[in-house]
Amino acid sequence: MKPVLLFLVLIFSFHFANAQVNSLPAGKYETSAKEKNSKWEKGDITIIDESHYKISSSNETGEYKFSATAQRIFFTSGPLKSLFAKTVQNNNFTAIVIPASENEQLGFKIAVADVWAYFRQ
Repeated sequence: MKPVLLFLVLIFSFHFANAQVNSLPAGKYETSAKEKNSKWEKGDITIIDESHYKISSSNETGEYKFSATAQRIFFTSGPLKSLFAKTVQNNNFTAIVIPASENEQLGFKIAVADVWAYFRQ
């Protein structure tokens, strides 16, 4: 009986786990502060191509690198340079998450709460 229960728990946990993001689609990612459910003051993030991005509050573009293995985005230049960001796939939506606590530890004050940017086609 115990092996059957363990098997069922494992099947359900794999089924409901968030899928990994294999690529970062180009387009607009609408941002919001998670706890306050309000727009992020820096604006939306636009992924231009496989290595360039910009934010709506600035005309400045920057470069980034995406790691599917680490599920991370490394902003190497531009307005988001050096911010800690990760990717998640939840309910078939790709999202960029900029966690407030990790960025505060790096010396960045990005928002009061985590910033979530959801891909909109």
